[in-house]
Amino acid sequence: MVASSEFTNLFSPLAISAGKSELQLRNRIVVPGHNSVFMTVTGPPTDRIHQYWLTKAQGGAAMIITHLHDVAPRSTEAENPTILLDESIEQYKKISNSLHAEGTKFLIQLNHVGGEGSSRLNGGALLAPSAIRPTRNQLLPTAGETPHEMDLENIERIVAAFREAASRASQADFDGVEIQAEVSFLIAQFMSPQRNLRADQYGGSFKNRMRFAKEVISAVRQGLGNDKVIGIRISGDEFLKGGINQEEAVLIAKELESTGILDLIHVGAGPGGSAHIPPTYHRAGSFAYLSEGIRRAVALPVLSSQRINDPSIAEHMLREGISDLVAMNRAIMADPEMPLKAMQGRVDEIRHCIACNECISRNQAGMPIACTMNAEMGREASMPVTPARITKNVMIVGGGPAGLECARVAALRGHNVTLFEKNSKLGGQALIAARAPGREDFDEVYRYFSRQMELLGVQVNTNFKVTTDTITATGPNVIVIATGSVSPTGEHPGGTVEIATVRQVLSGEIDCSNFNKILIVDEDHSIKALSAADFLSNLDCDVELLTGALYAGAQTEFGTLQMVYERVLKKSVIIRPLTAISMVDGRTVVAINVLSEEETPIPDVDLIVTAGLSVAEDSLYHASLGLVDEIYLIGDALAPRKMIDAILDGARTARQI
Repeated sequence: MVASSEFTNLFSPLAISAGKSELQLRNRIVVPGHNSVFMTVTGPPTDRIHQYWLTKAQGGAAMIITHLHDVAPRSTEAENPTILLDESIEQYKKISNSLHAEGTKFLIQLNHVGGEGSSRLNGGALLAPSAIRPTRNQLLPTAGETPHEMDLENIERIVAAFREAASRASQADFDGVEIQAEVSFLIAQFMSPQRNLRADQYGGSFKNRMRFAKEVISAVRQGLGNDKVIGIRISGDEFLKGGINQEEAVLIAKELESTGILDLIHVGAGPGGSAHIPPTYHRAGSFAYLSEGIRRAVALPVLSSQRINDPSIAEHMLREGISDLVAMNRAIMADPEMPLKAMQGRVDEIRHCIACNECISRNQAGMPIACTMNAEMGREASMPVTPARITKNVMIVGGGPAGLECARVAALRGHNVTLFEKNSKLGGQALIAARAPGREDFDEVYRYFSRQMELLGVQVNTNFKVTTDTITATGPNVIVIATGSVSPTGEHPGGTVEIATVRQVLSGEIDCSNFNKILIVDEDHSIKALSAADFLSNLDCDVELLTGALYAGAQTEFGTLQMVYERVLKKSVIIRPLTAISMVDGRTVVAINVLSEEETPIPDVDLIVTAGLSVAEDSLYHASLGLVDEIYLIGDALAPRKMIDAILDGARTARQI
């Protein structure tokens, strides 16, 4: 198939040196390594992760890199890490063969966590170049502990472990190895002037700090052989005080290239702050400059990461010489067919990642990842779209995320679908979320699903409030109620302060431009209160935020939370943790510390904005029972939750019809 002329660079092939051989890539799109939690570190790869990778290969990705694989027991809780298990070799051979059949190359990422792990998992002291606790520029730092400073025997043993793991990777028919030297894991710790304070041949000068990485590269080549790719993933800037900065990252890349062994350099960012996995507040492609400096300094091909969510951005990066390859991780989670769609000129059909970082939030909780926009991700085998046995007339009430996904899948299965939405525009609460500063990408819900409704022939009726009479007149075989939820404002007797919800504020239903002092109450601990603070602090007024938790937005993903906190604090928003409203007297709000019960008056409040729990709007469902034999209740109308849950409801229900 001839690629769209819009993306001539993106779909041009690339030959990468593979030792003394060569690896041919069909295009420039790579799925980088990431932890899906679809398998454990104690067992071989599962059918679930196989199907996850295979779907991406079938969607057109040129190369897939696995999640990191620990090379030694002291790097993980496993006595025998996955790559060292005999059964893993056979299973990975099967996976490699299936990906190769689709035209996709397959690399394994090898790693040692060093001082970034936890002795509670492996039962022994952590190993690091120096006995220094890890420090990260994070609002909620991960648990850190003082590691044991490695002696020369430790170093030799770990270098040998990389050699053995590479040998096992070769036996498993991988096309090569990517060495993980980013995000403050062991190799990055040796390279870092912040983490490596050794006084021997492995520390001190830049050359000495690079010695361990170069020995690992040499050992991997010995184990892997001379006909496979060796890549290395480094940080283009750690964004840590005293850590690896942009200038030193260029020197590191050049020094690694000088080994004459490497075939590919992969440039990421972080781990400082939110840079490693940029949330929606980072503009798409905003970290491209990190790979550009390295790309201009080395002759090796460079792979660029960090929030490349659209083929146009990728094409620009390739055309301008910013990188040779583009890593599109969350972009291909959201739409594994993105490469094929771009190549075929179907760009308007791409389902873009909105960088909500639900995938990362689940990963941080130790749960298998999932995608807000793509309910099928990680469920590829259990959620196929199959033709309906009987074509039915399906009436869907509610054009929010749940109803839209249900309409999309039901139409794909061959049903005749009619959708009703009471407002003038599809999208539901996603439209409100998109009005918060920095969260404009949530408009993708409207854009993507509106186009899908057109392509699939779904009859859409906006500005239409459905009643039981409407249902009777329409005469559907199936009704799906996706009427969402409502947000009660709450009451504060004795007060004369106006009360509104976050929805009312962000949607523009309440005009806040004339208020001088606004108080936001974080009751559900999501990002809603902070989003409202970010929005309102752009007005000429004072904004305070109360939360009964230790910090606002306590259920928000760490990177997103850090960025929005920084945004509102820089705009002089006052955040009062462990605080609730005790009472309201006129325009004075009496705040109370939920632990000490100490009360503090906040005078002259004009508006209280509540970010509270929503209530299901299910009245139409109960009124419609008995009108048809097949009726479903989905999304927030079933139970108010996150958008990821609403879309999953819609996806599952459409498969039951």
